[in-house]
Amino acid sequence: MQKWVKMSLVVAMGATMTVAGMPATANAASKTKVLSTRKIAATTVHGRQGNIYSGIKLTKVRYNLKHYRYTTWTASKKAVVKKNGKKAYVTYIKSGAKHGWVYSRYLTNGKAPFNKVKKMKNDMLATKRAALSSGSANVQSTVRDQSTYEDLGYALTHSGGFGWWGDDMEDRLQDQAGLLNIYDVYKGRFSKSENENLAAMAQKVESLQPSEDNNSFESSLDNFAEALGDLIADL
Repeated sequence: MQKWVKMSLVVAMGATMTVAGMPATANAASKTKVLSTRKIAATTVHGRQGNIYSGIKLTKVRYNLKHYRYTTWTASKKAVVKKNGKKAYVTYIKSGAKHGWVYSRYLTNGKAPFNKVKKMKNDMLATKRAALSSGSANVQSTVRDQSTYEDLGYALTHSGGFGWWGDDMEDRLQDQAGLLNIYDVYKGRFSKSENENLAAMAQKVESLQPSEDNNSFESSLDNFAEALGDLIADL
């Protein structure tokens, strides 16, 4: 009787161990195994979708590339892993303080596309701040309601009809400062020859002093505003 009880216990324990062992086998199969890693030359990449994981075993999602479509990353490592029984290729990427591992198939070599809408919005804000800091009512009224490069460019090229020059010496100096401030926002954004031409015009405008005979002063500001406006409109 005692022998039979012992044998029953052994069988029961064996069955329990087998059942308990089954999930462990399944869990092992679902884990990520790193097969190989290697460093690569720093490569510029970007992506439109796909999770970015904190570690090479791809267990914790840190970011998603769909929120960073206009971000340029640097890839420096590649790895081959086996996840859920399937082989996969992953890449380590970094941009500023953000970094992690992403499936290589989600990455494209080269810089991220330019986000013109966001850049234009920031430029319009910077332009209005530049006008405001000069104290020029004329310059502020010219740029106040502009929201696109084309609109701003048109306003600048036609500003001479409204008169960049003020009624007195102080107003004229503020108009001069306002136009030069706007130039600073867009300086260096054009072709080499266009940048050189604008820089020369800006230097001439900056050296001008308004006087009773204001024709030269007015003409220089008009010409500079028109040249700058034409280029901004084509951004």
